[in-house]
Amino acid sequence: MRSGTLGDVLVGVLGPVTLLQTGGAVASLPGHRRQALLAALVARAGEVVSADTLTDLVWDEAEPPDRPAASLHSAVFKLRTSLGAVSDRTLVHTREHGYQLVLEPGELDATVFVELVQQARDEPPEQAAATLTRALGLWRGPAYGVFGESEIARVDAVRLEELRRAATERLGDALLASGDTTGAISLLQPFTLAHPLREAGRATLMRALREAGRTADALDQYQQYRAFLGEELGLEPSRAMQDLQVELLRSPVVESPRVQARTGWTGSTGAPGLPGLEVRYLRTERGNVLAYGTTGTGPPLVVVLGWVSSLDVVASGRDPRSSLLERLAGKLSTTLYDRAGTGLSPGPVRDYGLEASVEELTEIVRAVGPPVSLLAMSAAGPIAVTVAARRPEWVSSLVLFGTFADAPATFRDEPMKQMMVDIVRTHWNMGSKIFADLYRPGACDDAAWHLAKVFRDSASADVAADYLLSMYDHDVSDLLSSVTAPALVLHYSRDPLIPVRGSQDLAAGLPHATFLPLDGRVHLPEAATLEQIEDAVVGHVHRHAGRALTSSAGAPLHRAR
Repeated sequence: MRSGTLGDVLVGVLGPVTLLQTGGAVASLPGHRRQALLAALVARAGEVVSADTLTDLVWDEAEPPDRPAASLHSAVFKLRTSLGAVSDRTLVHTREHGYQLVLEPGELDATVFVELVQQARDEPPEQAAATLTRALGLWRGPAYGVFGESEIARVDAVRLEELRRAATERLGDALLASGDTTGAISLLQPFTLAHPLREAGRATLMRALREAGRTADALDQYQQYRAFLGEELGLEPSRAMQDLQVELLRSPVVESPRVQARTGWTGSTGAPGLPGLEVRYLRTERGNVLAYGTTGTGPPLVVVLGWVSSLDVVASGRDPRSSLLERLAGKLSTTLYDRAGTGLSPGPVRDYGLEASVEELTEIVRAVGPPVSLLAMSAAGPIAVTVAARRPEWVSSLVLFGTFADAPATFRDEPMKQMMVDIVRTHWNMGSKIFADLYRPGACDDAAWHLAKVFRDSASADVAADYLLSMYDHDVSDLLSSVTAPALVLHYSRDPLIPVRGSQDLAAGLPHATFLPLDGRVHLPEAATLEQIEDAVVGHVHRHAGRALTSSAGAPLHRAR
């Protein structure tokens, strides 16, 4: 058995798919189909991949072979012949209905890379820098080469590329902490140009520039990041980045990184974007466990984030709603929660229907202590409207952002709805990218993939698809006339995801509604209109926070303590 050292690597996918000889020399792997077959098996290493699946993947859009089984058998035979040149044992095994690639530890460059990155986590800065440099040195190009953008290996390629970016950021941290300021700057300047939305790398670069006596350049990095983030994602820098800017402005002279290393190095990138958000859990009557958290001071606001969410992602500043929520938390006591099966709320999800979602919101309001204002975003409008209609004494005001009351009337293209559900369920990687493009049309590819990862980090494919399928049936238009809470309804005029008619119909049906159209071709709050939205929402909540409420029995309702 091999020992797992770099010289033992046989198969390489950290770049074009190839075979590697002792010492890392590239061996010949001729033929596109042979490479495609190896890529498909590596991306599913350890699994038995059915012959039908392999045939579909390897021949892809090409004309399928007349005799699929025989053609696949021939391709496997040729691949085994090539593998025999670098290994004295059989790596591709024939199983019932398919084939399985069996590799030992250290025989795949991707596995060695991951192990080295994990090893570096427990090492001091100088040693970690050496280990991470060694790990990143295994890369020869984009993961899986030409197959990284196809169904053959897309999912694993995305995973590996994200690990590569994270490892580069950690290497920058380690170099800075070990006193190699020049090395950190040389590494991270091209990295931030290639990945302008990576906050951790940008923050480390700013600190390295300051340590090198280039505080002006560090502040310029912040302004570049702020401008790009606003233009591409409609976000503001996270609270941690804003605090770093203030730190640079106030204290250009800092403690040496070597002193920081002696006092303990963690590679941390700072506090989350929603400081003070302490996650708690509750169990609903249906048995679902919900994660929720409150931050900020002022009148209470409970936020229903919509389709899928993750408190971790929101708090980190990566979610398209993060910037607005950070602003609101500065003036309101803001509570967020993850719907069952999303983010930090574990599954399984027993019911994706509207009633289950209404129960979740009711339990959250009960935990916070009514009366509260409700902010419902995107798909959450029907949930908040139902609670406001059924529990008028619990809801002091409503804020409805980019949403609707009647899904069938708002989303009229039936084939399109089914297609969206299907692509989320069966091709979540691409489905999340399609939704990202709808959230912010025209964003650069890097920004779109950033948003797509936010969605994938918030829910699995099946959970996202089932919530989407349920949403398309929600219709609470018959409840609108019974809602007594004053409502502020906001919607971007050219929203490509939820048509503005959804909010227009919603506002028209509510007895006490103010409709505020926003100029823009986006779905959720963007940087250019954040101040306008913040002023409108905070003013509305404060204005109605003292509204006299009574229970159904006519007695004053006091906030739970």
